[in-house]
Amino acid sequence: MLNSRNLLLLFILVFFTAPVFSLEKTSQLYHEGESLALKGDIDSAIEKFKKVVERSPCYCMGHYGLGKAYLYKYGMLDLAIQHLSEAVKLDRKLAKGHFYLGMACFLGRKYIQALHSFKNAYDNDDSLIEALYNISVIYDIMGKNYEAEVYFKKYITEKERDEDILF
Repeated sequence: MLNSRNLLLLFILVFFTAPVFSLEKTSQLYHEGESLALKGDIDSAIEKFKKVVERSPCYCMGHYGLGKAYLYKYGMLDLAIQHLSEAVKLDRKLAKGHFYLGMACFLGRKYIQALHSFKNAYDNDDSLIEALYNISVIYDIMGKNYEAEVYFKKYITEKERDEDILF
C-alpha cells in the first residue's frame, strides 16, 4: 500500500533521476557524434547531433556539435549559425562556441556579428589567440586599418608569449 510519504519518495525518484539518466544518454550521444566527426564522417555525426538536440534541446553541446558539423557541409552555413547561436545562448561562457560562431558569421560575411563572437571567444578563453587574428582580418576587410593593426599586434604579442613558454 502506498501512503503519502511513499508517493512523495516515488515522485522525487522519478522526477529528479529521469533527467540525470537522460543527460547521461545525451552526453554519450554527443561523444559518439564527436567521434564520428573527428573520423571525417560528418553526415553520420550530424545525425547523432540532431538526436542530441531532439532529446535535450537545452544541452548546449548538442547545438555546438551540430553547428560545428554544419560548418563542414556546403550550403549549411545558416543552420551552422543558428545552432552555434543557440549553443552560446545556452552557455554564454562557451568560448569554442563563440569562436566557431565567429567563423560561421565570417564565412557568411556577417562581419559585425563575427567580431562580437570572436571577442567573446577571446574574453572567455584568452588561449584562443586565433580570435585576435580573425578580428584583425575582419577590421582589415572593413577598411578599419587602425583597429586591424591594434588586434594584429595583440595577436603577435600573445603568439610570441605563447611560444616563449618552455617545459
